[in-house]
Amino acid sequence: MPRTTLLRHWVHKLFAEQFPGQDIPVEPASADASFRRYFRLTLPDASTRIVMDAPPEKEDCRPFLQVAALFRRAGTHVPEVLAEDLDQGFLLLSDLGSTTYLQALADRKAAPRLYRDANSALIGIQLASQPGQLPEYDHVLLARELALFPEWYLTRHLGLTIDAVLDRDLQAIFAAVLANNLRQARVFVHRDYHSRNLMVVGEESAAFPANPGIL
Repeated sequence: MPRTTLLRHWVHKLFAEQFPGQDIPVEPASADASFRRYFRLTLPDASTRIVMDAPPEKEDCRPFLQVAALFRRAGTHVPEVLAEDLDQGFLLLSDLGSTTYLQALADRKAAPRLYRDANSALIGIQLASQPGQLPEYDHVLLARELALFPEWYLTRHLGLTIDAVLDRDLQAIFAAVLANNLRQARVFVHRDYHSRNLMVVGEESAAFPANPGIL
């Protein structure tokens, strides 16, 4: 059975008692770089919810739930988890709307307030850091992410050829970056904290924990 059909069955079962016999439209909301997809439900009372579809054979919802709980306790505005079915890979979430920071920043006058809110939320996450709660941002992970720079930016986007001299220089720079980063204090990290993942909700910003956090 297609996952969209399973999702619709799950949604209608969730709301069968509250809205018996009534149709609940399910429309695509967004997707991210993983296998997760997001759908927006419009309920008969005109309120909306978000369903996260994370195929269990490809995605594990538990890190999402853990990070959402940690960030919520830190006072950050994140989606509320309203229902879950981990066996099927479905989560029902509160809807943060559809206005991203990227869209809101078209009004340049809004930028100072938006970035002040975003920085405050990020500091709140960092101040709530607890050792042992999340995987460590260790040497292996940092090195793997640094390696994306020559592969995706220099080679693919700029069309450069990485010769022995450039590779040597890059490795020296990466070694310095790694040594410096690993000396820093360990805090919670949101790995996709940028304008496409930050939502504007009224007068507040909201950090969406789209990826598992790390320490």
